[in-house]
Amino acid sequence: MAVRQLKNGMWQADVVVGVRWDGRRDRRTECHPTKAKAKKAESRLLMEKERLRGRATARITLAEFVDEVYWPQKAGLRANTRQGYERDLRRRILPALGNMELDQINKLNIQRMVSNCPTRKTATNARETLSSVLGCAVEMGMLPVNPASFRYTYPGDGETDPERGGVWLTTLAEHRRLLDFLREARPGSAEERICVLGLCEGLRKGEVLALRWGDVDLDRRELTVRSTYTVGAGGAHETDPKNRNAFRTIPLRAYAAERMRAWGPGEGPVVAGPGGGLLNPVTAGERMRRMTAGTYPDGTPLPRVTMASLRHSFATACVNEGMEASKLSRIMGHADIKTTMRYYVRQKLDDLKAAVDEMDGCERATGDGANAK
Repeated sequence: MAVRQLKNGMWQADVVVGVRWDGRRDRRTECHPTKAKAKKAESRLLMEKERLRGRATARITLAEFVDEVYWPQKAGLRANTRQGYERDLRRRILPALGNMELDQINKLNIQRMVSNCPTRKTATNARETLSSVLGCAVEMGMLPVNPASFRYTYPGDGETDPERGGVWLTTLAEHRRLLDFLREARPGSAEERICVLGLCEGLRKGEVLALRWGDVDLDRRELTVRSTYTVGAGGAHETDPKNRNAFRTIPLRAYAAERMRAWGPGEGPVVAGPGGGLLNPVTAGERMRRMTAGTYPDGTPLPRVTMASLRHSFATACVNEGMEASKLSRIMGHADIKTTMRYYVRQKLDDLKAAVDEMDGCERATGDGANAK
């Protein structure tokens, strides 16, 4: 470390402040027109050296860190999770922050990136992906804190279709009407099996497609979730469940057990594709869309359910029937009750009216009893 005069007359401060992430020395230089200014720069660099003592410096751009460090550290990510991260990085994060060194990324420029996202959901996904990347840098000692973990202001959602992700059937009566229709019109079809496993068991779409007959015990009325089948980079992949809570054994509802007996327990997947193998998730989605384009016998359109909305329908109907939230969360494979109630339960206005009417009925009954006395 030194301050020296260059041939061009400028003064240079030269300090090795630490070790880079790849083991090389992090040498920093600054040039100034006077020796006094160069000495001040040297003092500032020495303070930076003291601040960084004992940890690697973050002299690497975000784009370089993602390619050279983050992806190798995350080799075990599920295929569809990686696909989502890659989308967020490509569309939102790297265009805004990719050329910045890690220690230059702060709350201000992250907020700018978040604010430029078109919807709250897009912004939330991008921030969470960035938080995963910067969290890796914190774990490696390259950053003291993760700035993406702070609180941010998100853009509004704007006018969106509340049923964009599929219709939610919030009562068991709605479930039974659709299931009875499929039982008569498409018995044993992939569409019926998907709807039974979604509406009666609340399985994730990947769990529905990965379920095998060997995972089902009809005598004990139990099924075990052991894997999931989802689309990611390079096509569909069968992987372990989403997390340790997703690996679970849950009870079979009586209707589900009855229908599964009728389908005839066999070998391989419960929802089989051509040739008896796993049904591709894209094909499953297309078959559901074609099915829901039809009508009930009375001409009423079939509800536009999707493989995702079936799981949400299960959760909402269970809450409406009085199931305890902790038990519902266990069945759905969630680690936190808040996840179940915040993201999977959505009440329709008719559900709220029914609850208010029930409360009014109880109040009238109480009042009539008091008057009778």
